[in-house]
Amino acid sequence: MLRIKSLLGDFTVRFCIGAPMGTDPLLHPPSVDGSGLGSVAWCGLPPHTRAAMKELLRAFDYAQTVARDVWAFAVEIEHLCDKGLTRSDFRWLACKGYIEHAREITHSDEDGRRFRALGDLSFPERTCFILTEAGASVARSLSCNPSPDGAGCDRSRQSRASSIDRTARGLFPRDDDSSPATGKPAAPASQVVPAWNAERRELRVSDALVKRFKWPAANQELVLTAFEEEGWPSRIDDPLPVEPEQDPKRRLHDTIKCLNRKQERPLLHFRGDGTGEGIVWEFMPCGGRGADG
Repeated sequence: MLRIKSLLGDFTVRFCIGAPMGTDPLLHPPSVDGSGLGSVAWCGLPPHTRAAMKELLRAFDYAQTVARDVWAFAVEIEHLCDKGLTRSDFRWLACKGYIEHAREITHSDEDGRRFRALGDLSFPERTCFILTEAGASVARSLSCNPSPDGAGCDRSRQSRASSIDRTARGLFPRDDDSSPATGKPAAPASQVVPAWNAERRELRVSDALVKRFKWPAANQELVLTAFEEEGWPSRIDDPLPVEPEQDPKRRLHDTIKCLNRKQERPLLHFRGDGTGEGIVWEFMPCGGRGADG
């Protein structure tokens, strides 16, 4: 118990017993006498977020029961807002590593679902959310007390890293079949695709920075812009303009090699399609880089 004097008068603050110094206040919230908050176990989550977390956990479990990737059951932002979440809640949950998000880009005539990566704290229309392993663990423990040191309630760094790694190492299997409607290779269902921000000149997978251009790289940026504009299909035609006295196949080959070099995180691999007239992207396989070109 701690009595505090202020301009508004004396009041007493009661802290949760056993809450160590330096722990997350959301795990051990203080209580002004009469509020009753101090006697409530938060389990690492503000009480008003629990309904939404249970909905996310339901989607997470549904995916497991039918052996589908969790992105196939990603929950739409408007549904979670109806459950009481605000943009600040989404940002807090993302920073804690409990959720991941991406913008759905699935067309109405497509099977499965496709997503495009977003900035770590951006939530535009058509944003969808999933629980990470850490988020699912916390959601399952809503009825239990957090451990005294908060262990198990905040795995944000490990969870975010492992989730990005699972995405990049092919958790979402690629489907190279062509779309019967267009004849073009279709992006795989239930997959987060890369995102190219031309203004910031950054290539990302989910929240992971793959490549940032500090200096102009016209050919590489043209390729990335073409992928972005087409929604990241598995293959595109060579988008580089014809230049006199330049071998287009050699130029495309050199551009692909440059795209694979100096990646901040080696998550993506670009290669030629075997004809010298197209370029293919794929997540890096386990064990290292693929061959250039």
